Amino acid sequence: MTARYAIYFAPDDSSELGVFGATVLRRQALCPNDWLNPQLPVRFPESANWHEQIQKPAHYGFHATIKAPFELADDQSADDLLADLTDLAKKQTAISLEGLAPVRTCRYDALAFVTQPGKLPTLAAECVTKFEKYRAPLNAADIERRDPDSLSESELASLHRYGYPYVLDDFNFHMTLSGQNNHDDNTYFEWLQKLYAAMVTKTPLLDRLCVFHQPDRQSPFLRIEECRFGS
Repeated sequence: MTARYAIYFAPDDSSELGVFGATVLRRQALCPNDWLNPQLPVRFPESANWHEQIQKPAHYGFHATIKAPFELADDQSADDLLADLTDLAKKQTAISLEGLAPVRTCRYDALAFVTQPGKLPTLAAECVTKFEKYRAPLNAADIERRDPDSLSESELASLHRYGYPYVLDDFNFHMTLSGQNNHDDNTYFEWLQKLYAAMVTKTPLLDRLCVFHQPDRQSPFLRIEECRFGS
């Protein structure tokens, strides 16, 4: 398998939102492995359950998907991808993430909105279309991994057109904090709610877009570039 790239929103590591994400997932995306001191006082009390919950989202790093992971097209370069994202970011202004909060969906726990700010899907749609030229076509295994039979008509069309089903009208901003939910146990979700309320006291901002890189499918994603808005 060749390397993959992705365009994500990831907050500044020192921001309240960034510290919250690293505390939950026990990882910063600058580092390939767990980095937080295991003796830190903020911990979910059930260690085995916690590790199981965060294993998948920690692999990707704390983020919101803007342009889902893709292999680079043969006629495109990572340098051009970074340059284009830098140019786009210069023209953007920060978006308030007021209302962002822990949400339990049918599949996972995440930070999300009851009603997402209108500027978010607009920005995401621009990135999905503008950077489509950089994406190599999906192979059959990648398509099957998305369980196409479970997708709606529009999601299936987007999977084939853009390599990811949840774009454009189906875009839903979220920052994943767990693997598959166990709906018989709310302990982890309740811990997330309390921790978020305690740690994120200011309204977060989406003020940058980041390029993440995965050298192969087994390796964790690493943040290799961040493009701050207006800079």
